[in-house]
This record gives sequence, structure tokens and C-alpha cells, in this order.
Amino acid sequence: MGKKSNSLFTLALGAVAGAAAVFFSKDENREKAKEAVTKATQDIKSSAKKAEKEVKKQVKTAKKTVKKTKTAVKKATVAAKKTAQKE
Repeated sequence: MGKKSNSLFTLALGAVAGAAAVFFSKDENREKAKEAVTKATQDIKSSAKKAEKEVKKQVKTAKKTVKKTKTAVKKATVAAKKTAQKE
């Protein structure tokens, strides 16, 4: 039974390869495919740039938050030490 599923897969793969060969045999279809690949590549690159900018923005915001938190902790520690010394 295992061979039947493998041969079915091989048959389907052959049909797909044949359809692709027929499709790409025309110059017009090759040009359309090339244009689609070029457009997709450009879209991916622009999306990557947007994502990189967003990540940098989020990192910058996180650094600011960490800095504010550190400052607040230092102030609270100093205030607690002063209060402890008074008592």
C-alpha cells in the first residue's frame, strides 16, 4: 500500500511539473511570472524595512522606560535610606 501512495504522489508531482512547463513555455507567461517575483521581492524588502524601523522604535522606547525606572528606584532608595536614618 505504501507504494501506491508514493506512486500517486509521483504522478501528482509529474502533473504539476508538466503544467508548469506548459505555462512557462510561453514568453508572455515567463514575463508575468518575472514581474510577479520582482513585485513580491520589493514588497518583502519594504516590509522588512518597516519592521526594522518598528523594532528600533520599540527598543528605544524600552530603553527610555528602563532609564526612568532606574532613576525612580535610585530616588526611592535614597529616600528610604534618609527615612531610615531619621528613625
